[in-house]
Amino acid sequence: MKAIIVVDVLNGFCRTGNLASARLGAVVPAIRAHLEREVAAGAALIFLADTHEADDPEFAMFPPHCVAGSGEEEIVDELRELSAGATVVRKRRFSGFFGTDLDRALAALAPDVVEVIGVCTDICVLHTVADLRNRDYRVVVPGDLVETYDAPGHDADEVNRFALAHMRDVLGATIA
Repeated sequence: MKAIIVVDVLNGFCRTGNLASARLGAVVPAIRAHLEREVAAGAALIFLADTHEADDPEFAMFPPHCVAGSGEEEIVDELRELSAGATVVRKRRFSGFFGTDLDRALAALAPDVVEVIGVCTDICVLHTVADLRNRDYRVVVPGDLVETYDAPGHDADEVNRFALAHMRDVLGATIA
């Protein structure tokens, strides 16, 4: 059985807020189409949702984003229906495992493979994949279903290439 972890496809990254990027939002239609096919084939979905308190220490590194109650921490409308029957794991750090019940959710599913899609390739996707591999899960990352943002000193194309190569060559994930 396949479990698919959908990382941070949230309003605060894809629609509005300090870290929102049109580049991140552009991957949403492809993610939706993929999830519809995979759910029909029997895959289980787990949505990770970056959700912070107003005084989160992470805001020393990144501008405030996805603050609880702001609406930014909510899954984008296009995926809301799919998330209704899925497990939603609220997280406050890069990895979906830090301080969450993701271990328990995956143990209950006992997947043969875990697919990881979403945003940002080099931050939350990468750290979640690292922790999956450290737990010996077989991991697949479809390269066309992950994305990151452009910013000064953060060229999205270059950063995506690095992150995907790192997941493949160092962590042992399959990049599809």
